[in-house]
Amino acid sequence: MRLDLLRRFFVPLAASCAALFLAAHGTNAAASRPSPGEQPETALVPITLSAGMNPISDIAGTGQDGSIAQLWRQNNKVRGQHVFLVKVGDTAATLEGRDQIIDAPDVGDDMIRSVRFARGNHGGRATLYMLIASRDIGPSPYDAATTHIQTFALVPRGSGGGDAFAFAPVRAFVAAAKYCHADAALLAELNFPLSPLYAGRVTPTGC
Repeated sequence: MRLDLLRRFFVPLAASCAALFLAAHGTNAAASRPSPGEQPETALVPITLSAGMNPISDIAGTGQDGSIAQLWRQNNKVRGQHVFLVKVGDTAATLEGRDQIIDAPDVGDDMIRSVRFARGNHGGRATLYMLIASRDIGPSPYDAATTHIQTFALVPRGSGGGDAFAFAPVRAFVAAAKYCHADAALLAELNFPLSPLYAGRVTPTGC
């Protein structure tokens, strides 16, 4: 019961406080951002997922509805990971040939790999975006680490289009700052809002 209360009240409060702090104080990571003309993420609309199946209308801008399944895989008593499955119609979309997309929360307050979704325009059509921040952790996952930022857009595979879809790279870069939480990196580098479940420290880098 005590753990449930902490998750219901403390975690959302931490996320709100972190967002307010970062908005007020900014971050020295701004130097790593590309020029404004190279930032398609600025127009993205975040998607908040629930556990289980999340229907998405016209998911890839082709008229077909789709879905994002958010599943949880428990690895041990403390650690687990989300598994995301994206479908256009009944067909699974892939990232680098894989149809299972996995994050790495570690114990929550030091997220190693964050996977987030949004809606945006790519190639003249509205589609699903995926944003990934991955930290190159050392012996301790709590230490500030070099962080890789990647964005992908859901597109038809091959020039013929059809029912096969994949996440195509939009851009990728290494953040100038080091981060202790992958979601903090997405906020600082791309101005992408924190997850409602953010449990990192209330600082620009999550450290």
